[in-house]
Amino acid sequence: MRPSMTTKYAAAALTGLSLTILMAGCGPKKEAKKEPGTGDPGGSVAVQVATVQAGTIASSVSVTGSTQALSDVQISARASGRVTAVNFREGQVVRAGQIVVQQDSTDLQANVRQAQANIAQAEANVASARAKLSQAKTNYTLQIQTAKSAVAQARAQVSASKQNYLKVKGGSRPQQVLEAKNQVLLSKANLDNAQTILTRNKSLYSQGAIAKADLDTAQTTYDVQYQTYQNQKAALSLTIEGNQQEDVSGALAQLQQQQANLNTAIANQQNIQVRRDDILAAQAAVTQAQAAVRTSQATLAFNQQQVANALLRSPIDGIVAAREVEPGQVASPGTNLMRIVGLGSVYYEPTISETDFASAAVGNPVTVMVDALPGKTFNGKVSAVYPAASATNRVFTLRVTISNPQNQLRPGMFARGSIVTKVARNVPVVPATALVPLASTQGFQPNDSSNEPIASGTQSAPQQVVVVGPNRTAQPRAVKIGIQNQQEAEITSGLQAGEQIVVVGQQGLKQGDKLVIADKNGRSGGAGAQSASTNP
Repeated sequence: MRPSMTTKYAAAALTGLSLTILMAGCGPKKEAKKEPGTGDPGGSVAVQVATVQAGTIASSVSVTGSTQALSDVQISARASGRVTAVNFREGQVVRAGQIVVQQDSTDLQANVRQAQANIAQAEANVASARAKLSQAKTNYTLQIQTAKSAVAQARAQVSASKQNYLKVKGGSRPQQVLEAKNQVLLSKANLDNAQTILTRNKSLYSQGAIAKADLDTAQTTYDVQYQTYQNQKAALSLTIEGNQQEDVSGALAQLQQQQANLNTAIANQQNIQVRRDDILAAQAAVTQAQAAVRTSQATLAFNQQQVANALLRSPIDGIVAAREVEPGQVASPGTNLMRIVGLGSVYYEPTISETDFASAAVGNPVTVMVDALPGKTFNGKVSAVYPAASATNRVFTLRVTISNPQNQLRPGMFARGSIVTKVARNVPVVPATALVPLASTQGFQPNDSSNEPIASGTQSAPQQVVVVGPNRTAQPRAVKIGIQNQQEAEITSGLQAGEQIVVVGQQGLKQGDKLVIADKNGRSGGAGAQSASTNP
């Protein structure tokens, strides 16, 4: 904040007045000093003046409210259980993640171990069910292959039995009869040849021309050929006669048996499709076992969360504001255990009247003073303007972010603030005491620079200043006022930087009054003048 101009100029006036009185009875010339604002017999008035300079001035709105904290958490129990430890007391610093309160978790830990055992058993059941499913699929594949092979084999046996039956039932074919006759003729020729050789050998033997062994050989050959000839004739007879009825019946019975075997193989193949139910049942068992695993896992997660709930941690960095439970007490869900406040998140929450609401905006600088910390000032900025007014007293609430590096501000403190609503820079600034209501002047003649209506956003009555004119004459001049506070005022029209104005003794001055300029020590004829603004 800028130094108070009102204080400076009041001090200067009092100093000049005191020096004037003291110097009235001393000095070689015994000349009486004229008090600012008083005239001498020649019509001169002693005043103090200041040079108007360009400076900075701000308008502000005073507000009141309390400090609050964004990070203000209430730690509550999330499960029922006996409190076994409370690790912090009021005023102690807590870091985010630290355990502040602990509840008994013995039973909860047992539940966790049981859930873990259930998961292991359920996973074993899944493995067993998958093995049974794999075996069922393997058996199904093997049975299909075996059944197909059995059907093919039965079909082949039926075909062979059918051919044999037709053969037996149809008798000998002409080709078989002709073959049998040829065999008889061949046997007859062999027999005749053996007869001729036997007759000749008998003659030779009787003549002693051959040995008895040769005759025996010829006789044996003849006997063999004779028996062969008889067999071939019998075979020819059977061929011509055909198969007996017993052979036909046997072939038919064999065919019927092979057909029954084929039907049985086909039925078995069809029954294998029904056995797919074994695979479906095994798949259902796997699904059921997997569901049991998921249920056990959910139970484990729940129990683990219950164990975690028994360890209550601070979600923020802060200070313990209230310890509301002691070890040994039983806490139910929702029971308040501890309050923690983050002092780094303390902010100021003042209210502003609806008449000043339009002047408040996000980013406005704010100076905050707290009754609990006399002499300390905190700087901040408006960070939020609440859009709705209170229905009871028609005021709006602001949020002011303030610096609290040493954590001196605590939630709930009453504070007064000053919100800077507008700032004007490099403008003519005069002391507020230099302004005189326009109606209080005498003989006022407006000059060219101010010959226009007075319109100030902060002043309801027209204002003027007394400018030091040529030959040190008073020239009251109407001015337009911009920003004005208790110490200073912004001149928006009617006055320029560098001009001299009367700051003490201007009351009652008239147009053209002769001025005796006193310095800040009250001495008349001072060559210099004080500055009208200390804000360069």
